[in-house]
Amino acid sequence: MASAEVANVVVIGGGVVGTAVTAEISRHCDDVFLLEAAPRLGMATSTRNSGVIHAGIYYKPGSLKAFHCIRGVPMLYEFCAAHNVPHERTGKLIVADSEERLPILQDLKQRGDENGVEGLEIVDRKFIQRIEPNIVSPIALYSSNTGIVEAEALIRALERIAKSNGAHILTNTRVIGADAENGLATIRTEREEFGARVVINCAGLYSDDVARMFGYDEHTIYPCRGEYAELLPSARKLVNGLVYPLPLPTLHGLGVHFTKTTAGAMLIGPNARYVKSKDDYESDRTDLRVFYESAIKMAPALRFEDMRMGYTGIRPRLAPEHQHTFADFVITHDPIHQSVIHLIGIESPGLTSCLSIGQSVAEMARNVLA
Repeated sequence: MASAEVANVVVIGGGVVGTAVTAEISRHCDDVFLLEAAPRLGMATSTRNSGVIHAGIYYKPGSLKAFHCIRGVPMLYEFCAAHNVPHERTGKLIVADSEERLPILQDLKQRGDENGVEGLEIVDRKFIQRIEPNIVSPIALYSSNTGIVEAEALIRALERIAKSNGAHILTNTRVIGADAENGLATIRTEREEFGARVVINCAGLYSDDVARMFGYDEHTIYPCRGEYAELLPSARKLVNGLVYPLPLPTLHGLGVHFTKTTAGAMLIGPNARYVKSKDDYESDRTDLRVFYESAIKMAPALRFEDMRMGYTGIRPRLAPEHQHTFADFVITHDPIHQSVIHLIGIESPGLTSCLSIGQSVAEMARNVLA
């Protein structure tokens, strides 16, 4: 775009949410641009995760996380089936180490029921052994609607749709400055400057930095690294699907768990470690034995030599390390510049929620353009 040009919509950030927003808004508007700093879409948080389609059990009732996850699940399954995106409705076990933990499982089920999650049931050892013979647990919460998806294939499908709708996708295009005045935003990249009637900030780990370009300083992203181990191919049959421990209030995640991928791998993780840099994926990696010690509590037959280190990802957390409170998605118009829409802190269940978020944000953008 030349400096004199003004786009209708500019989406900053080409992760799964930014791409879903672009695919949806480009159905209704022309002159839509997606700007991504990396060489291709989805290289950060979107493809460095477990690839789980969450059912919506964990999130505070009435929250944006609960709403978009619950609405997004059927949308995502339908989309994947229609566009040949590898996925599977695997089901998931949240296991307890003793029957004394039953009240915690019941509380989780009640929260899930309140959110509208389908297919939740408390199951006994016999049920657990039937689907996961190597998992040792007397009681669990089973979620039949949980599944897995190949995140990269999902992003490629959304990218194809956006392009077929006429959207312009610019990779290797980092936004270095932005401001807004009189309802029109100005975006500066390393190569050019141009205007936009609507800007949608989907910059993930850098969404707080983009927000500050417009003077919006209400939220800070705290990068939280999730590291994975994985089972060697010869040991992958030890666990068949998704097996999670009970979530603890002192953890910054759902605990180290077993996750099957659409490619047939079996992940163990992630942990949750706050890091100083938003691109620190590899320094001071957690020892493999830490993953082993967590995993054998659920699967005692696991051998240490059956494991190897896997990849890492970084979550865009809105709560600092010392806080263990629930932090919801931030999806809001800029308080000063209504033509700017911010999406901040879109961590899990962002992958599950991407189509639902895309639908809501596209409507917000259309209202601005109306």
